[in-house]
Amino acid sequence: MVSFAKALHEADKEIIIFAGGPQASVFRTDFPDYLSFAVIGEGEITTVKLLQKALDGEIIRQTVQAELPDLEKLESVFLTGQADNQLRRTDSVLWEMTRGCPYTCAFCFESRGNRKVRNFPLERIKKKFFYLLKFDINRIFVLDPTFNLDLKRAKEILTFLIENSPQHIHFTFEIRAELIDAELASLLARLNCSVQIGLQSSDPAVLKNINRSFDKDLFTQKIGLLSKEGVAFGLDVIIGLPGDTLKSFRSTIDFAVSLQPSNIDCFVLSLLPGTELNERQEELKLVTDQSIMRNLVSSPTFSEEDIKTAKELAEAMNLFYTKGEADMWIHCILETLNISACNLFSLFSKWMRQTGRSEEEDIWILQDDFVTSLFEKTSNNKLIPAIRSFMELHQGLCYVRDCGEPVTLELSYTPEDLSLLDKMSLSEFAKTRKIKRCNPTIDSDYDGSVIIR
Repeated sequence: MVSFAKALHEADKEIIIFAGGPQASVFRTDFPDYLSFAVIGEGEITTVKLLQKALDGEIIRQTVQAELPDLEKLESVFLTGQADNQLRRTDSVLWEMTRGCPYTCAFCFESRGNRKVRNFPLERIKKKFFYLLKFDINRIFVLDPTFNLDLKRAKEILTFLIENSPQHIHFTFEIRAELIDAELASLLARLNCSVQIGLQSSDPAVLKNINRSFDKDLFTQKIGLLSKEGVAFGLDVIIGLPGDTLKSFRSTIDFAVSLQPSNIDCFVLSLLPGTELNERQEELKLVTDQSIMRNLVSSPTFSEEDIKTAKELAEAMNLFYTKGEADMWIHCILETLNISACNLFSLFSKWMRQTGRSEEEDIWILQDDFVTSLFEKTSNNKLIPAIRSFMELHQGLCYVRDCGEPVTLELSYTPEDLSLLDKMSLSEFAKTRKIKRCNPTIDSDYDGSVIIR
């Protein structure tokens, strides 16, 4: 974008070029000659005013902190109909219900500037939702940094959505685990939704370095409320936070998998302009690459080689666990082989390289072949029919949920018997249950629930 802006300015210096967003904070000290102005913060009001000045011939050439708009008066592209044509061409929407974040996470844009939390009025939110129902919307991503910051408000919004949402619309929320209570978990369970939670690290000392606190027992307890209600949730993890090591990163992954999230999103730390960590880069001796994302290359506690190892581990986890939707059965493998999740992902990565298999292949076939090979190498051949059937059952459930099409399975045990593996060890199961080959069909009912025949 910088190269484009420079070229555009050279082609026609009369064109007004301006920049915005947190990253524009780099222009506070070094304002480029190709820009007319830059705006930091919520730019709806300030950008319009500066554009008018520029069009009137006034020379601005500076970075301006935006004035905060009144959310009750701010015009909505939804309610004015300006978004109609866009919505006719998409099935997903990004929706902002709140602005601001009270937390001060050192890696995040949200912690900078005015952190005052301001809410869009509930009546306006309801009007927007009924407007969206006029279009073929299937997915709504709620952009609030912490949707459950105000528990009472979050519950009121969820209750409204439960009462008025068609079953096919899926919502995604970002929430804080520590703020979850039983009622919120129950409401989330009644809505077609998933939630994403920022874990980042399970090491309290590492999190303290980025202005976060962490109580592992409390976090586990709160996540348990979601699991009890069957709410789909994912966790975010960052590689290379100040003070983080390969060992503590591996511990974080093992802890995350133990909570059985539906997905684990893992990223290398980015020192984005406008964040505290970017400003403290020299002090913390954080080395980054030259990309626009400024990804971490190394730190005093996380070498370049360790970063590479962590990234390979994250890639294997993403393929085997997240893409492979392994959250409901991976515990059987870990307990049976007495290995950690990180060791399993490392073995999977090594197996992929040695066998020449490709991540473009069907992930469920890759999982079946890898697990079969692993159990054969560890002399657990007798357990293969049970673990393969358990995997196959959950893969079938995921297929029907994701695609809405029926599927017939080939199992060595009945679904009723296989359900015992949620609480019974694989070896005990194989000793006490006889093989009963069957071909159940999994389908979805009229209300979206899954049925097995």
